[in-house]
Amino acid sequence: MFKYNSLLIGFMSIVFVFNPMLIGVGLCEEPEVQTPQKVLKLSVINKDSQPADLLEIIEHDWEINFEADTTKQEKLLMNAVLGHIIQAADLIIANPNADGKTAVVAVRNKMQALGVLSRTGNTKAALQAVAMAQELQHDKRPLVAREGKLIVHSNRLSEIPRMNQQQRTAFVSDLIALFSEGKITEREIQIAKITGHLFEQVKQYQSAQHIFQETAELLSKTKSPELKQTATEFFGAARRMGLPGRPMKLTGKTLAGEDFDVKDLKGKVVLVQFWASWCNFCLQEMPNIMKQYHLYHDQGFEVIGVSMDDSADRAREIVDDMQLPWPQLFSTKIDALGIKNPNAVYYGVSSIPLCILIDQKGNVVSLKAEGKILNQELERLFIESKSK
Repeated sequence: MFKYNSLLIGFMSIVFVFNPMLIGVGLCEEPEVQTPQKVLKLSVINKDSQPADLLEIIEHDWEINFEADTTKQEKLLMNAVLGHIIQAADLIIANPNADGKTAVVAVRNKMQALGVLSRTGNTKAALQAVAMAQELQHDKRPLVAREGKLIVHSNRLSEIPRMNQQQRTAFVSDLIALFSEGKITEREIQIAKITGHLFEQVKQYQSAQHIFQETAELLSKTKSPELKQTATEFFGAARRMGLPGRPMKLTGKTLAGEDFDVKDLKGKVVLVQFWASWCNFCLQEMPNIMKQYHLYHDQGFEVIGVSMDDSADRAREIVDDMQLPWPQLFSTKIDALGIKNPNAVYYGVSSIPLCILIDQKGNVVSLKAEGKILNQELERLFIESKSK
């Protein structure tokens, strides 16, 4: 027997990116049957139903629990529920008397239902989602039109690696304009964060900085403490994106209690690693850093760790066990431990490991100095140094 309640999976997803080219081959569609409707006891929906009543039906449908004897039956029941949600949402969206906020809620529920269908192999669902978003862009209700534009914009995220500078600038400007037209919610925040990180991945740091900076300024104008906190994170990320080719500010106390300022290391190549004892990827990177440290230290290579642990003892334990010879910055203030480490906050570090490489002139040359990238950058920097 299958106990099925996974309709809730993904319901809280905030960004919907439907790209038919990225979706695998769909499963054969089952013939329409009436049995699932009766088994699930779905509410009757008619064209005269009021938007508020239809929203209640949608909310109820997402909470439905059902059992199935076979995978085939499970799929039939799931499709019936999702189809019921889509039917109710369509009536709300098409109702000219439904206000913008209500229609937007319906749009998001329909998009979510289509998203679940697409992940189960229904390729038509993705196409329906894209078509709906494109149509919504021209809706007379401003909020609904904005919703359609945001969905269409999100669907273009896969194009970022192929965009030229002019296209990137327009993409970010259009996105910020859409954010400005309505209330910024967790969904907009996630779209901005994903967009920024995608630009970062393809080393388009100027565009990444733009999206983080502009979104942060919008968030800082709100009254919500949570959104203001996110603004701080985004300002930091924008600051980090602006580092390539410029000096990095890094100060603090080491685990040994000594003062540290990265400016004192100007003239040397410096790797700054943000890490924590609970980050397996950070620990896996340590042997390579150690190898490069011993290879280039005599030529002027230094490493500075920024521990994002909550416990200094735990950080020291890792340093001792792995025999790390370089200094580790650690904040001892109760309100500045872990991810609240001042240097991490200043640069909006929300994901580790993060390795930043600084050249002999004191300027950042890489925001992703890990693995082979670190090895190649060090070889380049020290070869260039010898040739001068």
